Amino acid sequence: MKKRFLSASVIAAALAMSTPALALELTPYGAVRVGTWYTASTYYAYPAASATSPARGTAQHDGDFTLDLQGDSLVGFRAKEGDFSGVAEIGAYNPKNRSAGLELRLLFGEWDFGAGKLRVGYAPSPYVFRSEQTFDSDGGFNGYGSLWDGRYAQIKVTASNGLYLTLMKQGTGKAAGGGNDLIVVPGSTDSAVNGNNWNGTAFTNTATQYAAANTNYDTFAPKTIVGYEGKSGIVSYGGGVAGNYFKVTSSANDAVAYQDEIYSYLAFAHCKIDLAPVEIKLNAYSGQNIGNLMSNPGAANGSLYFRNTAGQTANAYTYGGWAQVGYLMNEKVKMFAGASYESNDTRLTAADERMAAFANVQFAVTKNLRIVPEFSFLNDMTNRLGQQEPRIYAAGAKWEMTF
Repeated sequence: MKKRFLSASVIAAALAMSTPALALELTPYGAVRVGTWYTASTYYAYPAASATSPARGTAQHDGDFTLDLQGDSLVGFRAKEGDFSGVAEIGAYNPKNRSAGLELRLLFGEWDFGAGKLRVGYAPSPYVFRSEQTFDSDGGFNGYGSLWDGRYAQIKVTASNGLYLTLMKQGTGKAAGGGNDLIVVPGSTDSAVNGNNWNGTAFTNTATQYAAANTNYDTFAPKTIVGYEGKSGIVSYGGGVAGNYFKVTSSANDAVAYQDEIYSYLAFAHCKIDLAPVEIKLNAYSGQNIGNLMSNPGAANGSLYFRNTAGQTANAYTYGGWAQVGYLMNEKVKMFAGASYESNDTRLTAADERMAAFANVQFAVTKNLRIVPEFSFLNDMTNRLGQQEPRIYAAGAKWEMTF
């Protein structure tokens, strides 16, 4: 199916370019990115007690060198005809999940109706604001103070004054471990368990066949984001709010085990200050149950609504953000450094905290070749159980060619 899709896209593009009467402007583009990294990791053992197991909290160590294609390598094209435009973009396989094959990164059309724009299609969430961190396929503090949560079907209206309204698909994966979409697992802090276990189609989020034991999700409206993007002098800024609501009912042996109504919301703000040759970026956010709101596979388990085995429930409260400073030495050399932090907490669990930091230098060897040596540090700190989580030191470089 993916091969047929790519073939059809190429044929359509060729036909469009060979038919001037359509007045369709096409601009192809692409980027190939390879990462070379040495990582030194520390993680901690929390096994069940046994005669041979290490003491709980014992540090374990691992070191690796990797050279691999980054998952954000891509090829695409932009099209324009009058007041209408569109973007189609395909990305490389995710190095962590090669079997998933190529990735659809962007596919949307936009209508400029004068007073604003209407977008229909598939694109990132509008609250995304990422740093220049390159480790982990241009990670940009994903999950460590950045609100990146993937790409989703959406309808977005943007007024010419910068105000926008976006309606988005609520969740994606259909199997446990497919992402922290809309799931409540009593007492669990395991990311493989805290996944979306919907098993219907995109329009039927719960199975329609009878089962004595099942989890039923009732959704009532799309994820909704209202925000604003503007600029005043040397400051570009943005912010807004997002919200979501759904109900989950778990049944066992034809009896309702529990029923929860989960309300999630997010308030976010970001800005870029141009003090050439210095550049400052800031990002901050806070919310309730944002792991449920964002459908984010990278979200901390502590950001999910919580129910324990005793039947007690609690909302997860999150705040976080990052700061970055950049320096433009000349047209070929830019330097960046930044740090981030996120905290997720409920009254029933310990705080689930994370932080990260990086420093890099971006060398533009030519117009189309860039090399970015970097040092990064990721620290998952502690989880809901108060246990120490992994930390990673990474030193290496990103090699990027664009065309």
